[in-house]
Amino acid sequence: MSKEPLFVAVSNQKGGVGKSALTVVLSSYLHFEKNLNVAIIDCDSPQHSLVRMRERDKKAIANSAYFQQLLQQQWNRVPKKAYPIVGSTSEKAREAADELAASGDYDLIFVDLPGTVESTGVFRTIVNMDYVLTPTTPDLIIMQSTLAFSTTVLDYVKNTKDVPLKDILFFWNKLKKRTNVEIYKSYAEVMRELHLTVLDTKLPDLCRYEKEITHAKRDFFRCTLLPPPPKQLEGSGLKELAEELIVKLKLEHA
Repeated sequence: MSKEPLFVAVSNQKGGVGKSALTVVLSSYLHFEKNLNVAIIDCDSPQHSLVRMRERDKKAIANSAYFQQLLQQQWNRVPKKAYPIVGSTSEKAREAADELAASGDYDLIFVDLPGTVESTGVFRTIVNMDYVLTPTTPDLIIMQSTLAFSTTVLDYVKNTKDVPLKDILFFWNKLKKRTNVEIYKSYAEVMRELHLTVLDTKLPDLCRYEKEITHAKRDFFRCTLLPPPPKQLEGSGLKELAEELIVKLKLEHA
């Protein structure tokens, strides 16, 4: 290991905020398009949904001449291997990240945590990350849970010495054009009053984030072996989110 990677947990204490999908599309974009060396620790134990996604991607590409051609074109453009996805548990996530970091030259290691604070080790793992990336949606139940947990974590960090966690980075996800506007505005104000770090990028509510590759269809957005297609990137907010994170986390362009 020639450099110290950043450890970034992707976490929210409620499901349905698009956490795992965002982990994949962000990783693929940063790894393949921005030429950063990325890895993922999948703590969705025992099902390990991202590990299984990688297996589905391999099978879909193996059964499709079209996707094999895309993979070859990607290799010709940026000749680098796919990023690793390692299964772990929440309580052993930091150890798994350290082990992975020692075996390679990574800029960024994402830790995809399960969507419940009751999972063993979530709190311990979060405070031992460099940053936490928290997607949230303008939903009363989700926002109440998110703010309660996050302020508890930040209070702990403030009052405890030698905690690695530097900050929690919130951003709005699944924003609808016409609904939830009042909830969004009221909670945006609450977050400002609490001096929470909220990223400028806001991601719209788009079904493309759920589109995986299959042997039957050519349309896709999230894939662990290919970056999001340029046309699908338009209007998704993903590129803007990635660029903002590169600046915020001081990640160097390779």
